[in-house]
Amino acid sequence: MKPHGLIGDEWLVSYAAGSLGEAHACVVAAHIDYHPALKSKLRDAEDIGGALLEVSEPDSLQSDSFDAVMAKITAFEEDMFGAVHMDTEQKDTVPPIVVGTDILPASSLPSSLSQYIADKDLNSLKWRRMGPGMSQVRLWDGPKGEKLWLLKARGGTEMPVHDHNGLEMTLVLQGGYQVGASHYTPGMIELADTDTKDHHPVIDEGEDCICLVVTEAPIKLHSFIGRLVQPFIGL
Repeated sequence: MKPHGLIGDEWLVSYAAGSLGEAHACVVAAHIDYHPALKSKLRDAEDIGGALLEVSEPDSLQSDSFDAVMAKITAFEEDMFGAVHMDTEQKDTVPPIVVGTDILPASSLPSSLSQYIADKDLNSLKWRRMGPGMSQVRLWDGPKGEKLWLLKARGGTEMPVHDHNGLEMTLVLQGGYQVGASHYTPGMIELADTDTKDHHPVIDEGEDCICLVVTEAPIKLHSFIGRLVQPFIGL
């Protein structure tokens, strides 16, 4: 069982292989930035990929190449699924984030965001209102309808209840929120998909919550008013 708020190992392998789309890769890279253990796993996955490429080259094939690759895979699996997998007392601690006046400065943001916001802090971005206590900045629109965006929600805000037409990945950059019994804080990621029903995040009281989000398809809002305004907010 993977620790709460951490991406699954299959995502690390896909990221290392370069098989993720732009939006998903940005969120996964940003998430990895927060966790040294994930960085270590990523290096292992990249090493395995490199070893497999070497084995696939006929000119470089040696009698012990297969054994060497299998040894790397075994070590990687033991790290992923064995006793060294983080338990509740071995979890990464998220590095402390330096907060500006009321929002994160650019120097505190994951490096994968730099290509989308340059050196701007989040205060200087053009936030677009999307509902009571909520605003967004659209970062990238994909060819298959996927969207990469920033969400800012005021402390205490209850997000509209909704379902999903595709995967939604939410990485907390600042503040925190609660979904049922699960609590998400900076560096933690939540995955919600078509099996997630009545999704109802509630923002922690106090500071604004800032999240990096990718959605693969428009969400399904429960409220009539929400459905009316949805075409105008583009989500």
